[in-house]
Amino acid sequence: MDVDLEELAAIIELLDKTEFTQFRFEKGELRIAVSRGEPLAGESASAPNPAAPTPAAPAPAATAPTTAVAPVPPAAQAPAADDLAADEFVVRSPMLGTFYSAPKPGEPSFVQEGQTVASDAVLCIIEVMKLMNSVPAGETGVVRRVLVRDGDLVEYDQPLFVLGRAS
Repeated sequence: MDVDLEELAAIIELLDKTEFTQFRFEKGELRIAVSRGEPLAGESASAPNPAAPTPAAPAPAATAPTTAVAPVPPAAQAPAADDLAADEFVVRSPMLGTFYSAPKPGEPSFVQEGQTVASDAVLCIIEVMKLMNSVPAGETGVVRRVLVRDGDLVEYDQPLFVLGRAS
C-alpha cells in the first residue's frame, strides 16, 4: 500500500504535538511503529533510532490482523469512578485530532456546562487531516464538565465531556 506523503506529514505533525511513549499504525500491509524515549515493545534496547518510523515485513497470510492504539497519557485518562456520580457518563474522543468546541472560530460553543442535550446533539468537532468530524452526546443528558480546551490535541478514547443522565 502506498502512503501519500501529505498524509504521512499530517500524522507526524499530530504525533509531534502529543505526549506518547509508543504509537503503532497499521492499515493493510502498511505498518508504522514509533517509540519515544524507550524501545518499542518486543524490540531490544539496541535497536537503531527507536524514535524513527520502522518498516515492518508484510504479515504472513495466516496471521490474524491486529489493531494497535497509542496509550492514553495519564493526564488524558478518564475521571476515576469515584469522581463520577452514579448518574454521570463520559463522552470520549472517537479519534486522534484537534478538539474544537465551536463550528467556526469566533462562534459560540456547541454546548455549555449546565446545558441539556439530546443524544444526537453535536458536542464538539475533532479535526483530522483537514476533515471535521462531529462528536455526538450518545445519550440525552446535561453537560456537567468540559474536560478539554478549544484547540487542544486529543487522543483516541480520551475523555472530552462528563454528562449527567437525564431523569
